[in-house]
Amino acid sequence: MKICFVSHSYPFFAGDWRSNFIASLAEAYTGLGNEVTVFTPLYSGECRKTGEADKVKIVEYRYMPFKSWHLVGYGSSMKNDTKISKSTILLTPFLLIAGMIKLAGLLKRENYDFLHCHWAVPNALIAVGARWLAGSDAKILTSFPGSDVTVIRNTGTLGKIMAKIIAKSDYLSCNSADLKEGIVRSGIDSEKVDYVIYGVDDKKINFSAQKRKITRERLAINDETTLLLVIGRFIPKKGFSTAFRALKYIVEKHKNIKLAVIGDGDLKNEYVEILKQDKTSGHVIFIGYIAANELADYYSACDIFLMPSEKNPPDGLNTVVPEAMACGRPIVASNVGGNDLVVFDGLNGFLHSEGDYEKLAALVSRLIENESTRIDMGRKSLELIQTKFNWKAIAEYYIEKYKETYGKANRS
Repeated sequence: MKICFVSHSYPFFAGDWRSNFIASLAEAYTGLGNEVTVFTPLYSGECRKTGEADKVKIVEYRYMPFKSWHLVGYGSSMKNDTKISKSTILLTPFLLIAGMIKLAGLLKRENYDFLHCHWAVPNALIAVGARWLAGSDAKILTSFPGSDVTVIRNTGTLGKIMAKIIAKSDYLSCNSADLKEGIVRSGIDSEKVDYVIYGVDDKKINFSAQKRKITRERLAINDETTLLLVIGRFIPKKGFSTAFRALKYIVEKHKNIKLAVIGDGDLKNEYVEILKQDKTSGHVIFIGYIAANELADYYSACDIFLMPSEKNPPDGLNTVVPEAMACGRPIVASNVGGNDLVVFDGLNGFLHSEGDYEKLAALVSRLIENESTRIDMGRKSLELIQTKFNWKAIAEYYIEKYKETYGKANRS
């Protein structure tokens, strides 16, 4: 089967954080014997170092005359995932037109079975236009990771027009109830929208006792200390302020605790101020960004993983949650942002209401005090990844959905 990914983001090098989940799905498709091409725009200031050694073919397209003018995508299009940048507003019409024309040419030459669009905006718009221009019968699968729903919702009449075009996709997926609600409110038929998470390569991301020991030594964490971990950009929808406020209540009962924070962003000063006010700064280790291929070291090192997501703006399941599960970690997460698709309350972790830092603190304390529960939940996390939420299973599911869609088209 020939598959073309349409995305405005794709990793530039091994360990690149940006959209590494898309690369993982591409590898899973090729591992099942499929041929995968990634159609993605050129980006200013970056030289691509992926694609040559693996089985995934990468096609970059220009939409402006100079490379330095290619500024759309790769995490730079939106401010805190809530506001579209000015450069993106100016450049997107050129990206749409160039993308449609060049993808149409690629469709005519390659005759893909289906186009898998990652982010409906702008990629489903490009794919629908290209399919029409090429006169192709390729099916379009569109995935909504999160910010595209915000774009559609906040752009008025233009958003309604975009939704009508995106609705021409043959199959749509998202990874949270909040996202599906936003998609359906935009006018897209709910029956076309399915829940599919981004998975984990459990052969690459797994627990290592050696890496746990080395990483904890590097962080000066002894065996008696409970290490909590949060990972993500410092933007409102990640809900990190909830974790920081909870720390005050956790420390009141458990002095021997540390919270490691991987990521960075504009809200760091706000987080630091919370910690100062609560006198918990000494319990937090800000690590900054690290390479994606180093994350398993920190999942292994921690004892409990936190994901206190918020629903405004709506977000999908963060890939770090199933990754932590693949390393056998119990999860304490909010019940929004798709967390409840993989965290089953009382089975492999606990769920709390959005923003409820006192409840988060109580659940973490419960796990600290019950080592056997912590271990059992970690085992359940790993079992869920091995049986349901690995990339191979996700790729197989998408291919089955393609076949169903193709069959329906042939019968109609």
